[in-house]
Amino acid sequence: MFDPKTLYFTSGIMMAMMTLLCYLTWRTNKNIPGTATYILYPLVLFLATMSFSLHGYLEHWQTIGIGNALLFAASIIHVLAISQFLEHKGWELKSFLAFTCALLAALGYYSIVDDNLRARIWISDLQHIAEIVLLLSMFWRFARPRYPNGTIVYTIVLGLLLIAFIGRSIMMGEVTHLTIMQDTWFTTTVFINGVLSPIFYATGMALLCNERRELHLNALTEKAQKDLEIRGLFLSTVSHEIRTPLNGILGSAQLVLSRTKSPKNKAYCEAIINSAESLNLLIDKVLDYASLEQSDESLYEEDIELKTWLNNLCLLLTPLAEQKRLKFELDYDLPEQACYYCDQQKLRQIIINLVGNAIKFTDSGTVKIKVHLEQDSAMAHTVTFSVIDSGPGIEDDDIEKLTQPYVQSSAGKVKGGTGLGLAITARLLERLGSNLEIASQLNKGSVFSFSLNLAIGELSLVPHRLHETDYATGLNILLVEDLELNQKIAIEFMAEDEHKVKLATTGQSALDLLQHYQFDAVLLDMNLPDLTGQEVLKSLKKIEHKNQRTPFLAFTASLSPDEVKEYMMLGIKDIVAKPIKQEKLRQALSDSQTMKEPTISVELADVLYDETAACSLQKNFNEDEVSSIYNEFVLSARNKLISIQQQLDIDNDQCIKMLHRQASTALQLGFNRYGQMLKTIERRLLEEKSAHEELTQAMVLWQDSLSAYLQFVRSQTLN
Repeated sequence: MFDPKTLYFTSGIMMAMMTLLCYLTWRTNKNIPGTATYILYPLVLFLATMSFSLHGYLEHWQTIGIGNALLFAASIIHVLAISQFLEHKGWELKSFLAFTCALLAALGYYSIVDDNLRARIWISDLQHIAEIVLLLSMFWRFARPRYPNGTIVYTIVLGLLLIAFIGRSIMMGEVTHLTIMQDTWFTTTVFINGVLSPIFYATGMALLCNERRELHLNALTEKAQKDLEIRGLFLSTVSHEIRTPLNGILGSAQLVLSRTKSPKNKAYCEAIINSAESLNLLIDKVLDYASLEQSDESLYEEDIELKTWLNNLCLLLTPLAEQKRLKFELDYDLPEQACYYCDQQKLRQIIINLVGNAIKFTDSGTVKIKVHLEQDSAMAHTVTFSVIDSGPGIEDDDIEKLTQPYVQSSAGKVKGGTGLGLAITARLLERLGSNLEIASQLNKGSVFSFSLNLAIGELSLVPHRLHETDYATGLNILLVEDLELNQKIAIEFMAEDEHKVKLATTGQSALDLLQHYQFDAVLLDMNLPDLTGQEVLKSLKKIEHKNQRTPFLAFTASLSPDEVKEYMMLGIKDIVAKPIKQEKLRQALSDSQTMKEPTISVELADVLYDETAACSLQKNFNEDEVSSIYNEFVLSARNKLISIQQQLDIDNDQCIKMLHRQASTALQLGFNRYGQMLKTIERRLLEEKSAHEELTQAMVLWQDSLSAYLQFVRSQTLN
């Protein structure tokens, strides 16, 4: 069937190729056991093939013995290499080695003592069959689950060889040295074993190594992911554990500050409070960064009208810039009605981080958001967003490091901060498929920019969209509120309706703004750090200002009949009760622009914890922000209540202020009964009545409220 010369020559070439391929496989997988041993297998097979080819010409019986011995050695090497790779050395391997040695002794007998060619071929077939059965068993038991592709290749070649050797051992007749190469079964088996199988073996080993490497990489990836989760859990747990004593430090320092009369001690207390607040900010930023690293959430893209969306965002950021007397503007160079699909929560956080940094580091001049079209196509636009400031600038050496966590520029070290803001921004941009570019000149300012490839939204296909609403939009509003949480919620709500908001945190700053600017409406907190709302209104009657006809809305949780009557007598147009509800705020602002009579009603559920409060916050804040707001209040509430108890007979005014702030926050977050109890205690102190018993009741009520809140959190987690 096959020419002997051609068959041996081809077999030798294939063995050489297998040796080369096995060597290359070993070079790229030196750490994998068995790959080095596997190189010896084709080498020994090559020598065995050469020995048999010499016998065809010389007819020396020694070449047959050497050839068969080399075949047995190659078989042992093959099994050892696969055993090393699969890291399995059981009783099967030892049995195979013992069986091969016994067959080798029998082969020697039929070569030297009783020269029987057919017996030697039968012994060789039996040894190959034992090798194949062992390898098939090992692959199907140990390799198949982990290395499916390599197992398939080895199963195919081993199956072919098993058929060939069983067929030859049964079907091949009597042969001599002269007629053996004329036997079809013999030459077919040599062809499969010497020509086909080397390529299969080399391919199979390469696949096994690739699959093993892939498994190793997957294991490393899983380990890295678990490490991230553990680190995130560790940071979260540690930060929460730190917050408890930290709030105790804050409460104690504030207590000492209120009691001491020594200027030196006051300075020390203020330093403690400032340091504790900085540490609290650092904890929040670390948690944000950790959640970004361990989270792998997909993008949530929505169709938005970009200019309207940016205008609303600017309305939210404008009060921050105005507090530092900075000019803040939006330079929008895109079609007016341009709409795009984007993950607006991530884009919002990126822009707020960049603008917040710009406002923080700029002491005078301008902060600008610039948006322009970089590249357009039929279905998508590349839009570049830039935040430009006139701050101190950044040194070239610092620019490259700014997006690394906990790294600050020279200016950052002066202004303070965590060094995580830009690191969080950079990772958010990576999620969006972009990167942050920074350009800066010392003493001139900086430009932070990024480009996004945004798919054109379906809203762009609508030629004209009229924003018809049944409520007022685009008003100029003065918000007078000292509590940061209420500021944030009110500004978020009003930004949705495109109101332009200026912020005052004290009664005196409100009076200054009312003298210099005209507003469409004023939201006035009735309990400010320096003046009450009533005192602000009375002071306005004594000075010249630009808001003689401007409607004032009381922004308060104090709604006793006597208080409401007093507000109306002072000229209050309407009352926006705390906790702030968007619909009530929207209605009150709309009604303030008409002659419509106010409807003063507060629907507050009589429950320990109102679950709708969190849902209301989640409409305007992301999950991490809501969680941070609740954590800050929950972890500090008990200490603040203790602080109030300790100061009750020492500083009545300070207790009233603390109760007012705590009650307002509690009601906003849904702790209704607790907030109402604090309002009751506040009124008792204003009436100069004792409140020791009520404070004790409030402590018990807080524990019950906290249990109700934690039960709600657990139910949400399970769902």
